[in-house]
Amino acid sequence: MSDKAIAEEIAEFVVNLDYNQIPQRVIKKAKDQILGVIAAIYAGSKTRPGKIIINTIKEFGDKEESSLIPSGFKTSVRSAVLGNSSVGVALDYVDYLLSGHTGVSAVPVSLAVGEKIGASGKDVIVAQIIANEIEGRLGTSVFLGPQNGQLWSYIHLIGAAVATSKLFNLNEDQVANAIGIALAQSTYTIFRGYFAMAKLLVSGLPAQIGVQAALLAKNGFRGAHDIIEHPLGFCNLMADIPLKFMVNSGLGKAWVTDTLCYKIYPGCAYVDALIDCILEIQKEIEIEYREIEEIQVYSSILTTAMDDFAAPFTTIEALKREGTHVALNFTVPYTIAATLIDKELTPRQFEEDRYLDPEIHKLAEKVRIIPDSKMSYEILGTLPAINIPSLKDIITGKFSLEDANLEKITVAFAGAVKIKMKNGEEYYRKQSIPYGAPGNPYDLKKKFTQEAQSIISQEKIDNSINNILNIEDIENISYLIRELCI
Repeated sequence: MSDKAIAEEIAEFVVNLDYNQIPQRVIKKAKDQILGVIAAIYAGSKTRPGKIIINTIKEFGDKEESSLIPSGFKTSVRSAVLGNSSVGVALDYVDYLLSGHTGVSAVPVSLAVGEKIGASGKDVIVAQIIANEIEGRLGTSVFLGPQNGQLWSYIHLIGAAVATSKLFNLNEDQVANAIGIALAQSTYTIFRGYFAMAKLLVSGLPAQIGVQAALLAKNGFRGAHDIIEHPLGFCNLMADIPLKFMVNSGLGKAWVTDTLCYKIYPGCAYVDALIDCILEIQKEIEIEYREIEEIQVYSSILTTAMDDFAAPFTTIEALKREGTHVALNFTVPYTIAATLIDKELTPRQFEEDRYLDPEIHKLAEKVRIIPDSKMSYEILGTLPAINIPSLKDIITGKFSLEDANLEKITVAFAGAVKIKMKNGEEYYRKQSIPYGAPGNPYDLKKKFTQEAQSIISQEKIDNSINNILNIEDIENISYLIRELCI
């Protein structure tokens, strides 16, 4: 066993990782991640809470270092990170992996810091992948704890810290200090705030702190190197059963970036398969939504729990009070009803005139969610076989992520929908793996184009896609960012 602290082992990985050491399949996944995250930023920039964040940052009067996307407004690197990350998560339209929603910090941080220092595209994508790898591992280390998913806001602290450290070429001691500084201020998202506008800050504020931590470390400020594993450290405080060994498990050998799942609809991942079902049914038959008797939704217990949490905040009265669509990204009845009526689920369905439409909410009352134990088991059942003798071996760290065969992973957030009509006809469809998840690929150029076409010209769309897919050839990332902006 190494005598190094976990942060020191991470630092060694960060400093020594070279572009040529990363498998091309992982680099391809990271390029798709950029397409998806920038599309989400475009969409989020048009929302009411997104506009408030952008306008507020413009009032800061910061030094001009990095760009807000898509306006191109120049602000400080830390404010650009705050703005782009927060706006990117506005519609819950960003990717996720094992374990965490990493892209909404990995991409904005790498681009903003890269723009500030004039980094190459190759350097930027390496930093982005490092952020994915470390964030995903930190999330896994506290998987057996009170929070989950986007509530793991603290993963953005460490991701931003290591990505910034890599781009500034910090040494191992400085990188470990950056981690210690960032996690010393570990964020803990309060669930009630999650269904209000404040939810947009769940990634942007921690990412901003992570960038600042690296800059402090660059100038000689120090943090605790054993902050992750110490009895008074991060894992023991954030998890009921801490899996500390996960944070540095299989670094450079197993790639959690392999597990990236891309969202093609705005909303929680648990609704993706259900929307796939509705749209597939609508391809085959014209459904008159006014003639629907009942909509039965079969899903995992995770979907049911998510919907139960969001439900009190999704009535028309609650939505008017909060002044935002945010809670609707986590509710099954609204997303199902809106898709049936509008025959799409895009950012358009989360604009005020749609989310306050009584007709959608009336149809949503006909949705009945039925927990399906088989679908709950399928989430685990589609994971690749892992040779672990017992749960005790997981808890005590007697295996590595190398054993998990992450390259072959599939994500089965399954769902099924049965639509019962008043005339007795029924339409049923099941989707085991949502489009965009490993095992059911999706062309991210489509998502990028869909969200970019109302923002930038077709020429810029084409140039941006080409530049992202060939990012390793870009000498200065500022060139790409100019194409992404108006």
